[in-house]
Amino acid sequence: MIDNLDYSAQISFIDIREYLPSIDPENLSDKDILDILLYLFSQIAGFRDRGHELNNKETAWVNGILFRLNLRRDEDINEYFVVERIGSSMDKIALLSD
Repeated sequence: MIDNLDYSAQISFIDIREYLPSIDPENLSDKDILDILLYLFSQIAGFRDRGHELNNKETAWVNGILFRLNLRRDEDINEYFVVERIGSSMDKIALLSD
């Protein structure tokens, strides 16, 4: 089963500090990356977490898809992360729960 949801998302450092206060956006761990992705995806209509796993301090697997958080700065020097879909693994997708 291929996931056709639009995973486009972004989150500012300010929002991370407000909605995920246990996470320091300037010093992310593997678990923090996954927690941020799951938080963002939980706001997408139709999203269902069928399986996820930690990967590293930049990427995490959700529903058999590898995602990266990319750091960006706007013109006012506000920092935020943008979600990038890197790829998917048919092996990981085959192991997902229904």
